[in-house]
Amino acid sequence: MSAYHYIFVRPGFPRDRLVRDISEACGAELMSTEDEFIDCAASLGHAAVEVEFTHEYEDDHGMTFERYDSLLTVRDFGADPKRQEATARQIFENLSALGRYDLILVRDLQELLATSEAGGDDA
Repeated sequence: MSAYHYIFVRPGFPRDRLVRDISEACGAELMSTEDEFIDCAASLGHAAVEVEFTHEYEDDHGMTFERYDSLLTVRDFGADPKRQEATARQIFENLSALGRYDLILVRDLQELLATSEAGGDDA
């Protein structure tokens, strides 16, 4: 099983603004999907960006997943972990710069890599 990078986002609404902001942050237009679990997705050429407007992850490993409304997953098509992390970090930084969202960036739901609070304060 591949390890993915996840960005948890709060607030996850209004959803249209969230979709526009994520599209801009990743440089590709998110489109609605027919997938049961993925609400919208985009291809970056080398990676997929998938958004779930809700999630059911419970707090774990000291990370407060339940605090966040929405979830963004970054999957590298070539299973290149360094490139995947670089992509996820760039999207995270772009979203953080907007100052609208509380964010956490995690690797494989196991390791906290970065946090950002609305207002643009990085921790």
